[in-house]
Amino acid sequence: MRPAEEATGLSDWRLFPRAPGVYLMSDDRGKVLYVGKAKDLRARIRNYAVPGGDGRPAIPHLVARVRQVRCIVTATEKEALLLENTLIKRHRPKFNVFFRDDKEYLLLRIDPNEEYPRAELVRRAARDGALYFGPYSSAHGIRATVRELLRLFPLCNCSRKKYASRRRPCLNYQMGRCLGACAGMVTSERYRSVAENAIRFLSGEYKELLSRWKIDMKELSREMRYEEAAKIRDRISVVERSLARQRVVRSVGGDIDAIWWHEEDGEATVSVLYIRGGRLTDAHHRHFRWEGPKEEGMPSFLLQHYTEGAFFPKEILLPFPLESLAALSDALSERAGRKVSVVSPIKGERLRLVELARKNAEESARMRKEKESAYRFMAERMASLFSLPTPPVRIEGYDISNLSGSQPSGSMVTFIGGKAVKKWYRKFSVRDAQGRDDFAMMEEVVRRRFHHDEDFGGMPDLVLIDGGKGQLSRARQAIRSVGKESIPVISIAKERMRGGEAVFKERVFIPGRKNPVILPDNDPVLLLLMRVRDEAHRFAVAFHRKRRNKAALGV
Repeated sequence: MRPAEEATGLSDWRLFPRAPGVYLMSDDRGKVLYVGKAKDLRARIRNYAVPGGDGRPAIPHLVARVRQVRCIVTATEKEALLLENTLIKRHRPKFNVFFRDDKEYLLLRIDPNEEYPRAELVRRAARDGALYFGPYSSAHGIRATVRELLRLFPLCNCSRKKYASRRRPCLNYQMGRCLGACAGMVTSERYRSVAENAIRFLSGEYKELLSRWKIDMKELSREMRYEEAAKIRDRISVVERSLARQRVVRSVGGDIDAIWWHEEDGEATVSVLYIRGGRLTDAHHRHFRWEGPKEEGMPSFLLQHYTEGAFFPKEILLPFPLESLAALSDALSERAGRKVSVVSPIKGERLRLVELARKNAEESARMRKEKESAYRFMAERMASLFSLPTPPVRIEGYDISNLSGSQPSGSMVTFIGGKAVKKWYRKFSVRDAQGRDDFAMMEEVVRRRFHHDEDFGGMPDLVLIDGGKGQLSRARQAIRSVGKESIPVISIAKERMRGGEAVFKERVFIPGRKNPVILPDNDPVLLLLMRVRDEAHRFAVAFHRKRRNKAALGV
């Protein structure tokens, strides 16, 4: 790879080389706005420089802010693809596809080279000779799969540490869900036979497995070992019910991912269907802002979705052809350590899988829009109920936790569009407030948060305090002290209703209003406020316990 060219402007596009590489567009402060790759850098940058040359709606907004462009020449288009992905992750440009909430999905790992192979849940696939099954986008789904697997095949489920030190059989052994390998209750030969059947089950080799079980069941019946035969009969029944729930993919074997790209109103939804062993096992959906051509966004999506250590299928099916298809296939194959085919089918069963991905993408986009519409309606009602200047999008919740004034701790949680955004959660060790003064503690936490705006991702549309009028008053005082009095503040507390029965109702307190707002128990606005309040309480208590434990241990 050659060194980067000198930075220059769009008007000097003739100076750029006619070679493959990556270009970075920056504003007047040097912040990278966009990272792109091209087989011919000069031709690509000319499209931005010539009026109407690119034609994308978002490009005029980008070009108006670009002050300098620099490029990095690469030897091949594949190198350009990989470098573009690295630079996007490093600079997080505003005009690129970048998954800020990216995560690694769970895989089921079984190492057949171990003396007693175990089923483990891992986040990354290593080149260690083990077998990996998945990925699973739902942690609940994979754990249900493991439970069903252990019912059929009683493999060891102990952690490595427990496995090395255990001398007595575990509880799973007593329940019939473990062969007791950790305590030497089973021979290696018998255990390996069960492990091989488990691998066949996870690989989709159901017919051979069912045929073998049916033969074993008949032999046990002839020998009048009816209890053992009944166990095998139950296993067969469980597997057949499992097969009935799964969609069969005709004439397509191996591991395949089918992808569809759906665009609507500047939003892109990408759906990935996981076909494993000829059966549809899971689906994953991504939503993000995108106004460029899908042919440019798809390679960026694939390189971020299939990261190092991810599970790579043998074949990836795309809904449309790409100019860089060969380079993309080479880049993914290099990451996987084996051949990964990237194709755009035009007929047959593979095209049907892509169409199925299309239906999933369209349904996912529809459901997302309906949820956003429902939240907008709820936010407008919230603004009306609490006399807010605008419907709240970002809501921050605050709470205090302490034990008789010791180790006082505060929490801030953030909800955007009704969803918790944990990267904007913050913890506070209360320093100035003395004794058991919860009001002073709340005032300190709120004052410290709004005194450092740049550390918290912007200003909220609504602040929710866990507490009554006292906490609300001190929180407002803290916000006024730092010149942010325009930010709306309310509080929520559960109080006992007047009367003979011990009935508690949630009350919402609003500044300047004598009586609190009491909403019906099933009101969506109340349920959202309770969710924010409960999350702030959970976060504060967890931090307080951590500090208290450290103090008790003298750490």
